[in-house]
Amino acid sequence: MEYDERLTAIDDEVRRLGYAFRAVHRTARVPTCPDWTLADLAAHVGQFAALWTHVLCEASWSKKTPYAPLGADDDMADWFEPLANHLLDALRATTADAPCWTWIPDEQNAGCVARRAANELSFHRYDAQSAGGATTQLDPAVAADSIDEIFVMIPAWGNPPEGSGLSLHLHGLEGGEWTITLPPEGPQVVHEHVPADIKLTGTASDLALLLFQRPTIGPVDRAGEAAALDAWYREFLFD
Repeated sequence: MEYDERLTAIDDEVRRLGYAFRAVHRTARVPTCPDWTLADLAAHVGQFAALWTHVLCEASWSKKTPYAPLGADDDMADWFEPLANHLLDALRATTADAPCWTWIPDEQNAGCVARRAANELSFHRYDAQSAGGATTQLDPAVAADSIDEIFVMIPAWGNPPEGSGLSLHLHGLEGGEWTITLPPEGPQVVHEHVPADIKLTGTASDLALLLFQRPTIGPVDRAGEAAALDAWYREFLFD
């Protein structure tokens, strides 16, 4: 995805999150994040937006935008939307190659922030919708990009590899192909059709949801060893 496309995705997901926060009471449980209420989720995405806004402000020597934690009496959407829009404003004011701190050693730029924000907010919008019982698909381009971003995040986390050697092949109905292997040196991915222990076929959205341990919206055909998907869940967990 291009930088501008990621900003459009962020804008879209901010609006959808606002709607989800207004549709359900703050104490509702989030089925896809079972330790959280909807207010916990709202606090998380608001803190996420504020953190990256302040990172971008520091990089550009700009005055930091205001931030206060979500209060018990605050309207979740009214609290979240300004924080998210500050992030959008900061991203629009710079370029993808503008240097800034990120926790990805090889990607210290605003483009990395835009990618992380588009993908994070997309999944947590789905999570917020799950509190109301009516989820909608991820944007296909964002879903495909979120699968690719996994292989940037895992090395940065530095967790021990699962290392079973099992493999998964993902066939996206829109045309994407991913073959993931789990060797002792860490997970590897190639964008081609390679025989694997399990083959998963579905939309990019549903494949991404499955990898991120979320219920899919449409069907995902599974052919092969279920143990390979279990091995993936030992390798990668996204909260």
